[in-house]
Amino acid sequence: MSSFVYGYIEPILSQNKLKSLSDYIKNSKLGIEKISKDWLVHYPDYLIPNDNIFTFLIGDAPGYPNSTYLTDYGEYAPDADIGFPPDPKERLNILINTLIDMITITDASKMVVSMNECDQIETIKKIKFAEMRDVIHADFAKYQAPPDTLYEIICE
Repeated sequence: MSSFVYGYIEPILSQNKLKSLSDYIKNSKLGIEKISKDWLVHYPDYLIPNDNIFTFLIGDAPGYPNSTYLTDYGEYAPDADIGFPPDPKERLNILINTLIDMITITDASKMVVSMNECDQIETIKKIKFAEMRDVIHADFAKYQAPPDTLYEIICE
């Protein structure tokens, strides 16, 4: 199954913030790509951004759109050659740290991001930036898989 992480950042980014984010993306080992809002499959209408918002997809590696390893909650053998730690919590932390970096770099007021298998969204959660790590980890632990959840992260 394919797992996906995609979303957007508000407000509209200034040229300086867009440049800083672009530099971060170029130096990232993950596949962070700017995408069209048309990729936001199954998002409710009230959470579809306007055309000028930075919309993104995060994959396991540059040029790879799926986040298969980042969001797989299985424990891998210590000698597995997947390019990530074998512990699912450590892999999830890599993803969460990337989201936090993107929020911090852009001084975002809000990030909306979905983490799912096969583009399914079963739950929508509005959470605060300060609690995002705990909430996302708890959801992955509960489902032992991507939680098919859309997170509306409010940054204060």
